[in-house]
Amino acid sequence: MPTTETNELPLAVCAAVIEHRGKILLTQRPADKPHGGYWEFPGGKIEAGESPHQTLRRELREELDITISVGPLLKTVYHHYNWGCVLIITYRCRWQTGTIKHLEVADHAWVVPAQFGDYKILPADRPILEQLKKHSPPPSDQC
Repeated sequence: MPTTETNELPLAVCAAVIEHRGKILLTQRPADKPHGGYWEFPGGKIEAGESPHQTLRRELREELDITISVGPLLKTVYHHYNWGCVLIITYRCRWQTGTIKHLEVADHAWVVPAQFGDYKILPADRPILEQLKKHSPPPSDQC
């Protein structure tokens, strides 16, 4: 009997939710990448032998040239795209040092949760945004 299920493992990625003064950091995917032009949380694929925390620290250095500290787990999302499935492990993070540079992103924006609808967000990231809208953190003066 035919089935649409697959035994393929999902692509495992980590994402950072970085809040500063009531706004959340979003990054835009480069036009020449899959899902180019869409906005997402910074982060990326977990490499062999890496922990999620190591992945986030590496990816934020590679993409934005900033250092972060990784905080608590926020949400895990499983999403099916037409090319396959992705598992996103999302953590609250704190920006520690560095000035944001667009090394592997097209752009970045600091967005208040009420403005998330103004951005073309990756479908897999939308459940995270919805959670943040419902439970947005209080404004903070810390980076």
